[in-house]
Amino acid sequence: MNAVTEIRAAGSRDETFQQFEVTPATPVLGAYISDLHLADISEAAAQELRRALWRYGVLFLRNQQLTPAQLSKAGRLFGPQLEEHTFGKTLVDEGYPEVLVIEQMQSDRAKTTTDIWHHDVTARQHPNLVSVLQASEVPFGADTMWTSAAAAFEWLPQALQVLYLSLDVEHDTTYMALRHDFAPADKLAELVALGETAVHPAVIRHPFNDRLCLFVGNGYTKRVHGYSAEQGEHLIKLAIEQAKIPEIQVRLQWQPGDVAIWDNLGTLHYGVTGDLRNQRRLLHRVAAWSPDIRPSLDREAAIAAVTAA
Repeated sequence: MNAVTEIRAAGSRDETFQQFEVTPATPVLGAYISDLHLADISEAAAQELRRALWRYGVLFLRNQQLTPAQLSKAGRLFGPQLEEHTFGKTLVDEGYPEVLVIEQMQSDRAKTTTDIWHHDVTARQHPNLVSVLQASEVPFGADTMWTSAAAAFEWLPQALQVLYLSLDVEHDTTYMALRHDFAPADKLAELVALGETAVHPAVIRHPFNDRLCLFVGNGYTKRVHGYSAEQGEHLIKLAIEQAKIPEIQVRLQWQPGDVAIWDNLGTLHYGVTGDLRNQRRLLHRVAAWSPDIRPSLDREAAIAAVTAA
């Protein structure tokens, strides 16, 4: 186990933070932040919040009730650019094209890519670094789960660690939309025209906490370079199954006004749709990214470190 997990005991406060209170949510992933409101945050608190995120992977803040402008401001704490989603509904008509609307009703008829383990927009050369998600209406049971991409890698046997460290994986937005039957018919031609595709290492070195993270999800991942389709599909499936280990996950039961902030490189997430019946699941998300940061790996150094352990 790494040093991060060793400090986490049930209900214990992390005393290394002074600007707000941090309480770990599980031994491996997640923390609750209290005594902080994102609409009124000092630079000192923002610096500590970033440090907490790189340590815990996902942060939960209750009763924030942020406006779209405040939500966007919170997103900019984590990167110089805010994502404008390729095909999702946004608040563009209200002047906030960066605020994605995540809305679902009647789960037996809705199409969604939230109920799969995935990183967001990995078909981009510069995927999102951090997402900030606020709940407006979430029925009982329609929770969100996260899993640690770093722990997923660390829990692999050494031989599989070396194998995944040697792989490159292609990610493709059109493939994702077709595979999950998600894109509206009138958007499909636009997606194809965008040609949004990227090749990333199957394991990346996290740019802010230096941990090795398994960077394969059940969303945009299309194929493994150098392997047949059948072989690659087995490798992708094995990586996704690794992310499903309950011991490396955390789950948030939403209340209106709650905010979750997560590290999109170091975690995968899963939106639990539940049985919504005639209820609505409504959340709003912004995501920060940087043109200077893309998933990367010093492959030789990583393999040497893993085999020497």
